[in-house]
Amino acid sequence: MAESKLRKELHNQLEEMVGNLRVYCRVRPASKTEKEGDISVEVKGNDQVIVKDHENAKVEDKKYNFTQVYHSGASQEAVFKDSESLMTSVLDGFNVCIFAYGQSGTGKTFTMEGNEEHPGLVPRAMARIFEDVSSREANYQHDCYISMIEIYNENIRDLLRDGKTDTSKLKYDIMRDPLVGMYVKDLTSEQIHTASHAKALIAQGNKNRAVAATGLNDQSSRSHMIVTLTVRTQNKKAGDNYVGKLSLVDLAGSERLAKSQTTGQAQKETMAINKSLSALGTVIASLATSEKHVPYRDSKLTYLLQDSLGGNSKTLMFVNVGPAQANCGETINSLNFASRAKSVALGKATKNREDGAPDGGNKTGKASTVMAAATKLGDEGEPKASARGGEKKKIGAKAR
Repeated sequence: MAESKLRKELHNQLEEMVGNLRVYCRVRPASKTEKEGDISVEVKGNDQVIVKDHENAKVEDKKYNFTQVYHSGASQEAVFKDSESLMTSVLDGFNVCIFAYGQSGTGKTFTMEGNEEHPGLVPRAMARIFEDVSSREANYQHDCYISMIEIYNENIRDLLRDGKTDTSKLKYDIMRDPLVGMYVKDLTSEQIHTASHAKALIAQGNKNRAVAATGLNDQSSRSHMIVTLTVRTQNKKAGDNYVGKLSLVDLAGSERLAKSQTTGQAQKETMAINKSLSALGTVIASLATSEKHVPYRDSKLTYLLQDSLGGNSKTLMFVNVGPAQANCGETINSLNFASRAKSVALGKATKNREDGAPDGGNKTGKASTVMAAATKLGDEGEPKASARGGEKKKIGAKAR
């Protein structure tokens, strides 16, 4: 165990230096029905997963190694512990992206969202970040803004919009900001000061997310969901200003039509999901082989994640798999995808610095479009009054 822990720490340090995309694997516990049949997935140590196809004795067991592998009994606390340092670096001006990939019904949403009793990465990240904000308030000021979208049938939906606003003129175009990278124009952004307010907003957004029953999952997510926390940090003593962005992504499940048994509208959703995940696979493959052209624009998902997959970001991918023989083929497909992803070299992430002073990071002489919009002035030239929980604003609107 000690040797495995040391190897993992050294591997993490290497990834930090060279900027590789980190990949963690998590195996879902077997259901009562699955335990009655063959189990095809075995976790060995902390970094290897083995897949045995019981229906094809001629095929050798497939072995996969990742930065971290979680067995079916791993707790939400353990999963969070291995990624929290990445998340909290958003307070120091880094872009961070964590996303969950895998077949429907393998526990992606549980890993990202969890439940009241066992909260996942998203609520734990918010709680930890605001703990750090509180502990640093003597030397730093942090302004935090949250937004939440889903990409459904290649359309972007603003999950925090209250439904009372006329959205007919809003296109939700994907734009690029010189400081923090990709963002969605006209998206609702709300300033937050506490983890409890973030939790309430995310719960509100989750209620608006598209879900449906399929042959693989009673409550299958029919869209890709992205929760984004944008943080502007000011060092009170040095006067330095940084902007960081934390993107937490719960991807819709990959599934073959024959397996999902969907029809009608649900079938169209499945086709749209598979098309965007196929585009993600193509982007990963292009990056892994250092292709000159990377087709980010093939889907809105890959275009929005462009700076996370091939830009200035610390990126972690969770590949979630099921243990049953019945899903062996999908499990192998997911693990093959994850193996390609771990070879992607992102380049060393750097801080996003606003004021142009030299520090080796990204610099700009003026406030970014995103942050200028989030902190825009009222009609009288003074900042708009805001309740403790903050007020809704539009990201990407022109600052006055």
